[in-house]
Amino acid sequence: MNSDLFYEYYGRQKNDMEASVMPFTIFQRIENETHIVIISEGMVRLFNAGRNEIAYILENNIYTTVHPEDVDKIATAWNKFVNETEVFHIVFRKLINNRFLSILARGETFMTDTGEKLFILWCSDVTDIVNAEKMNTYYDKLTNLPNMSAFGVLAEYERKRMHKKGIVPAFVYFDIRDMKAINEKFGFSRGNGILSGLASVLRDVFGKDLIARFSDDHFVVMTGRRHLEQKIEQVNDQVLTNPTGIPVQLCAGIFIDDKMGLDVYASIDRARIACKTIKGDYTRKYHVFDRDMFTEYRQRRHVLNHFDEALEKGYIKLYYMPIVRTLTGRICDMEALARWIDPEKGMLPPSQFIPVLEDNRLINKLDLYMLRKICESLSKQKSLDMPLVPVSVNISRSNFEVCDVFDEVLSIVNEYNIAHHLLTVEITESAFIKNQQFLTNQIEKFREAGFNVWMDDFGSEYSSLNTLQEYTFDLIKLDMRFMKNFSLTGKNRLILSDVISMISKLGVSTLAEGVQTKEQLRFLRDAGCDKAQGFLFGKPMPCEYFYEKKALKGLEYEDINKTPYYDKLSTASLNLEDIPLDLGKYFGDNNVTPVALLEFQGSDKFRILKANNAYKVFLEGIGQNKENIYNDYYNWYRQPSQLFVDAIKKCLSSRKSESIYGVLEKNTRVSANVQFIAYDAKTETGAVLVIITRLDNSPPLLGD
Repeated sequence: MNSDLFYEYYGRQKNDMEASVMPFTIFQRIENETHIVIISEGMVRLFNAGRNEIAYILENNIYTTVHPEDVDKIATAWNKFVNETEVFHIVFRKLINNRFLSILARGETFMTDTGEKLFILWCSDVTDIVNAEKMNTYYDKLTNLPNMSAFGVLAEYERKRMHKKGIVPAFVYFDIRDMKAINEKFGFSRGNGILSGLASVLRDVFGKDLIARFSDDHFVVMTGRRHLEQKIEQVNDQVLTNPTGIPVQLCAGIFIDDKMGLDVYASIDRARIACKTIKGDYTRKYHVFDRDMFTEYRQRRHVLNHFDEALEKGYIKLYYMPIVRTLTGRICDMEALARWIDPEKGMLPPSQFIPVLEDNRLINKLDLYMLRKICESLSKQKSLDMPLVPVSVNISRSNFEVCDVFDEVLSIVNEYNIAHHLLTVEITESAFIKNQQFLTNQIEKFREAGFNVWMDDFGSEYSSLNTLQEYTFDLIKLDMRFMKNFSLTGKNRLILSDVISMISKLGVSTLAEGVQTKEQLRFLRDAGCDKAQGFLFGKPMPCEYFYEKKALKGLEYEDINKTPYYDKLSTASLNLEDIPLDLGKYFGDNNVTPVALLEFQGSDKFRILKANNAYKVFLEGIGQNKENIYNDYYNWYRQPSQLFVDAIKKCLSSRKSESIYGVLEKNTRVSANVQFIAYDAKTETGAVLVIITRLDNSPPLLGD
């Protein structure tokens, strides 16, 4: 074996594991050979042998001093464990201290934080249990029910007996909803009373069936299939009316063992999965493990078993999805997305592997892998002399718990010599529900180093306005649910307008996800949303497609040198309430005062960037083309009167507000206020906010 591949624990963690009185060993499989990582003190005591002797047996001949009748059984189970399955469960007899003891061996695999696959083998002396003698060490002291180890042995025998009698066994996994909250509110003493009470109820309802307390508030029952749902209803009813007066609700997962093709613990795990699917649904008391769950279970195992291989062989690809500035219709950013193209399964959707990696604390490996891919992509774009725009990368919540995210990101970006402003850090809103001070410090580190920091998924299940108050962001991404069932007259339009306005008042930009129609884009632009993303501009595509502009669908890149100028335009609100108070005397009702953002580009023509509905009505009234007004006007220029032009030029030069009175626009005299917004000297491009204060030959917007 190549010793460079050996995994090792170090320091206190290694010492504590080796000193543990729990009998276990951890080993690694490299090139079909076993390498011992840890042997606990409990294992030494159980087998009455030194560590070197135990290591030699496990690495060379696991059948040493095993009862001859059990050798074949162990061989079959062991080969499956190290080569095929994820679990190992067997009871065998082994000669220890001149007598054969019954040993329960349970094994499973797990992934280390650095990606190595390790095997853990737990051993217990169950001689007395096999002989039907009750031992306190195998029973839960609080409820006097069998614990997990005892259940595994007893259930195997009971299941065989039931199948012989033609009884279909069912495993039921019970979980108390909100047990943590109960303990926090009422104390652990009353919480223990609920656990003891549930054990009594289970005995009462399920009689002589096998019942166990696995851990915390998790109980397992192995019973017959008949009348199972009615019994679960009975348990729920009795627990809900418990004498403690505390409202208690259960959820249960069921696995029907009709084929006996799995070991006990795999069966229990399926019942647990079924229970987990309804834990947040208080309308359902139980759920049966079905084919869809089995498919999901196998998918999860596939992800965990092949994740390291996918990283190593490049099966996980970097995709880009363009982000467009609503004022210009040009690409101003890219979002980096991970797409797993599996040689066996094909394209795995992110919803299939991202949650699995998050649940198993492996998502940090994916995020840092994607960051490297982004840096490689930006380096190639520079070498090809391509336009560059910032790329956003998602940093998952668990990253902040397993590593120093800032140092990791900074190290990789500097390694590739990528300018910091070309990388945007996206933090999902769920990351902000705890560790406030720590996250605040991390965000400030990123921003001080020149990275932009965005908050992702605002408006999702964790939404809180306090998040906007407690943290500083450069941009808020509005969850795509805001655009779902969008209509110009619907409630979501009003809510979205207010959300955009509120965030803009904080000096923070906004980006709307899920934009699919030009109608949605026009609304977002005029409502003050700075950026947009969605299938209207293109689906996620491999980053290579953007090198050759295959995926742009006619879109152009924004000049990154003008980004500061456009960022200033994002502060220009069409809402009168956001305009300085010293101009308030000019203004009337928000709904009837025409307001627009205009851009001057070194000539006497002006481009309209965004306008409210009242301004569009005004333009229609002075003879402008209706199709231009109400459609996309990215390239729509109009020629106002010379007095209007002179006032705007003066405003851009002085950086001060200017007023014009009685300017003739096609038989209509117009009075307006012009307010400076931004100017880019290199391109001689400037922007002003125009507020129409009076129109002659029509009812005045303000009193005469």
